[in-house]
Amino acid sequence: MQPIQPSQLFSKDEIRDLVVSIIVISLIFSFRTSPFGIDFKLLPYFIIIVIVAFFFHELAHRTVARRFGCIAFYKMWPAGTFFGLFLMLIGIKFVAPGAVVIYPYEFGRWGHRTKRLTAPESGLIALSGPATNLIFAIIFSFFGGWFFQQLTFINAWLAFFNLLPFPPLDGSKILQWKIWIWGLVIAIAGLLVAFTLF
Repeated sequence: MQPIQPSQLFSKDEIRDLVVSIIVISLIFSFRTSPFGIDFKLLPYFIIIVIVAFFFHELAHRTVARRFGCIAFYKMWPAGTFFGLFLMLIGIKFVAPGAVVIYPYEFGRWGHRTKRLTAPESGLIALSGPATNLIFAIIFSFFGGWFFQQLTFINAWLAFFNLLPFPPLDGSKILQWKIWIWGLVIAIAGLLVAFTLF
C-alpha cells in the first residue's frame, strides 16, 4: 500500500462527509419553530453562508496541518450530526457534525513515521480555522442587509465557539501555545458576535 501524502486531494468519503455536513448545518440554521419546519426560501442562502463559514474553517485546518506534513482530512461525526438534527426540532441550534482529523507524520524516502507536533505547529493549526472566520466576519460586517448580517454573525459565532478553552475545541490548543493570542482572538470574536446581535 502506498503511503498517504499530505498533498492528496479530497477523497470520495471526505467529499461525502463535507456535503452531508453542509446540508445538515444549512437545515439547522433554516429551521423555524414558528411556523414549524424548514424555511425553504432561506435554505439556499444558508447553504452559501455555511459553505463560507464552515467549509472554509475546516479547509483552513486541513491546509495548515498538511503544510506541516500531517495527514489531515475531514470526517463526519454521525452522533453529532443526528444530535444536531434532534435539537433542531426543539429550537436549539447545535452544530458539531464533524472535524478535521489530523495524523502527524514525517515523510521520508521509506514512507512515513509518526512525529510530535510542536506547540507552535499545533497552535497555528488550531488558530487557522477561527482566524479564517474572523477575517470573513470583519469583511462582511462592512456590508448591509440580512444576508451579510448572517454571514458576519455565523462566522463570528463559529469562531467564538471554537475558541472556548475546552478540549477538543481549538481554543484549548491555542491557549497552550500563546495565551495572549487566544485572549486577543476570542475578544475579537466576542465583540463581533455582540456587534451583530445589538
